Amino acid sequence: MERVVLGYDASQASEAALEWIAHRARGRRTELDIVLVTNMFLSDRIEADSVLNAAARRWRDLAPESPANVVRLDGAMPATLSNAARGADLLVLGVHPGFRTRTMLTGWVPLRAAARSGVPTGLIPVGWSVSDAPVTVGLDDDDSSAAAVLFAAQTASSSGVPLRVVHSWLMANAEPRWSDEHPRRPRDVADAHERILRAAVERVGEAQPDVVASAELVRDNPTSALTRAAERSSLLVIGTHGRSVVAGAFLGSVGMDLIGTLRCPICVVPSTSATA
Repeated sequence: MERVVLGYDASQASEAALEWIAHRARGRRTELDIVLVTNMFLSDRIEADSVLNAAARRWRDLAPESPANVVRLDGAMPATLSNAARGADLLVLGVHPGFRTRTMLTGWVPLRAAARSGVPTGLIPVGWSVSDAPVTVGLDDDDSSAAAVLFAAQTASSSGVPLRVVHSWLMANAEPRWSDEHPRRPRDVADAHERILRAAVERVGEAQPDVVASAELVRDNPTSALTRAAERSSLLVIGTHGRSVVAGAFLGSVGMDLIGTLRCPICVVPSTSATA
C-alpha cells in the first residue's frame, strides 16, 4: 500500500492537491495522512480539527476505498511537515502556478519542504486537470535523475499512460585557441547525449516492461525543454542534485525555475529515492 502525506490547510491549493491524490489512488492501494501544521501558541485547535474533519469527509467522497488519517501537529514549517513524511512513499503539497509566494502554508514552503522531505514530493498546481497524456521525466547527464526515471516509469505503469524521457543538451563554450584539444563537433556531442538517453530508456524497459517509453533529445536548455514537454504531460518528474536543505542547492536551477510556474503537476524525486 502506498502511504501518501498531504500538507493541508483548507486553501484552494491544498484542495487541488487532495483531488490529485484521489485521482492517483484509483487503481492502487493508498493510505492518506492529512496533516495540518499549527502554531502551538496561536492556533485555534477546535477550528483546526474542524478543517481536518472536513478534509477527511471530502476524501471519503473522492476515494471511499482508501483509508485516511487526520493529523494535527504543532510546530514550525516546513520541518514539522517534512518530519511527518519520513518513511512515506510520497509527500504532496498544493501550489498556485505563477505565484510562488502564494503557495501552500505561505512563502516558499513547497520548495523548502521538497528539499527537506527526503521522499518524492508532488507539487500540485491549482487548475490542474485529469489527463491521459504521458508522464514526462527529465534526464540529466549524471546519476541524479536515476531515481526520478524509475519513479516516473512506475507511475506511468500504475496510471496506464506512456512515459516520455526528455534529455536536453547544448554545446559547451568554444575551446580557447591555445587548447590542444580539437573542438567537438555538434554531431559528436549529440551522439553522446543520444547514448545517455537510449541507455535510460533501456533501463526503463528492464524495470517496467509494460510501459511504452519514448525518448526525446532536445537541443535546448533543460528549463525550456521541460517547460514545453510539460504542456503535453499529465505529470512532470524531475530529480534533485544533492542533500542540501537549502532549496536552491538541493533542487538545482531547473527545479527552481519550474516549480510554481507550470500548470502541470510536478514530482521532485531525491536522488536516493527509488519508490513511486
